Amino acid sequence: MPNAKGYHTVVRIADPRREDPHLRAELDRLRAARTKPQLYPIDTVVNTLFPTALAENCMTHAELAARYRQFYPRLKVVQRNAHGTYFGRLIAYPGADGKPEPVDQVARIISRLEKLSKSAQWNAVYEAGIAHVADSDTPPNEDAPSPGEEPSAEALVRVPALDTQTLDFPCLSHCSFQLDSATGTVHLAAYYRSHYMFDRAYGNYLALGHLNAWVATQAGLTPGTLTVMAGCARLGCTKAELATLQRSNNTPLFGLGA
Repeated sequence: MPNAKGYHTVVRIADPRREDPHLRAELDRLRAARTKPQLYPIDTVVNTLFPTALAENCMTHAELAARYRQFYPRLKVVQRNAHGTYFGRLIAYPGADGKPEPVDQVARIISRLEKLSKSAQWNAVYEAGIAHVADSDTPPNEDAPSPGEEPSAEALVRVPALDTQTLDFPCLSHCSFQLDSATGTVHLAAYYRSHYMFDRAYGNYLALGHLNAWVATQAGLTPGTLTVMAGCARLGCTKAELATLQRSNNTPLFGLGA
């Protein structure tokens, strides 16, 4: 059971920030009982991807990014992670050759969503990609797009030149935001090349929900659904732990069953 895995799993959550207090309490209890290996608290997992407490005290994304960058070098030392955090990659992605300045992908996405939110023709063309983050921040011409031109609203995490270890950071490859201009709603899709369900999934889903809400509200829009695809989803819990969580949730948890 701990080694159970599924390939190309898909999880879709209508309201990713809404929690069931009973399920959360049971999950916290089961995780705290784990000593080998010891698991990070869910709030720690959340803050690796989105700093919720810091965001609550920031009015704008520029303020959030600036404050996060101030303590980011120290955070990498404390966490003993030279690669940094997911949120660090999202707001300070290493620049391309010749332009070493880090790219704030989240700021770029917010800006583009603000510009394109009134243009119905861009409802569903925010495609995810795997290319290096471009240096140009020129938004697409929503009035007269060039042939084949599509506006990008993606956020990459993996840096091919730096992330060369097969089992190393990051498991999250990229995030892609889609805009429904008819309702003013922003939906988020995220892809994990490998996802540890019992260890990280709950905190990751919660963090991605907060990230999408932050992007949407900063752009003057409404947060929508979250869809997460995992190339390989590893359950990582015992049959007894899974049964406890399923009783708490009253549904098959993580889509992997018992």
